[in-house]
Amino acid sequence: MWVLMLVLSQGPGDGGVPRELAEKVMTETPQAELIEMGRAKVKELGTYRYRMAKEERVGGELLPVQDIDMYVQEKPFAVRLHYVGGPGKGRKVLYNPKERADDFRVREHGFLGVFGAVWISVESGMAKKDSNHTVKEAGMGPLLDRFSADLKKAEGIGGMKITQEGWDKSGSWCTMYTAPNGGKGFSAAKSRICTDVDSRLPAKVEGFDGSGTLLERYVFTDVRPAVHPPKFFDSDNF
Repeated sequence: MWVLMLVLSQGPGDGGVPRELAEKVMTETPQAELIEMGRAKVKELGTYRYRMAKEERVGGELLPVQDIDMYVQEKPFAVRLHYVGGPGKGRKVLYNPKERADDFRVREHGFLGVFGAVWISVESGMAKKDSNHTVKEAGMGPLLDRFSADLKKAEGIGGMKITQEGWDKSGSWCTMYTAPNGGKGFSAAKSRICTDVDSRLPAKVEGFDGSGTLLERYVFTDVRPAVHPPKFFDSDNF
């Protein structure tokens, strides 16, 4: 496995491993192993940040794109979300289960901001008005864990159908996963993961229903380790 990680760490087009070799690794390495390699990279990052463009279908309606700066502490887990574009621009969210396991702290933008930061239940209707996922799932680690669980679940019922789609315009390698049983019990009937070969991390993730309708799309950019001030993930400093 370390040989594969070395190949992917150099990536195509950087004067290191040729693109053809990177393609061979992406197509011949078992999918569970590739996801585990990404998970290892997340652990290596420690506390990290990235920009996420989020698009989700909620209640049958595809909502506008939200641009969010994500700050993630892997262990012990905690996250901050700063909305920098879209309808929620100016909103800030903090979740630290060390303080409250079932609530998160939110400060809205504009007029609502005069009320200050408030605690909201993770499972409340207000929390789910613009997302099908909770703040407990935020970060690349939980995302990769979700896909890993789907692959394991599929093993006992015929396995996940894997379609290698190749390089996209951004230079990421895209793979389509089609779940058995029409996707019942899985994250989605079909999921596309486009991997940034340099970092071994997802650059784009999309989920579709059985008819091919887009359910969610996440685009990740500027992923990097981050050093924050003391108590950055504490509600007293939010």
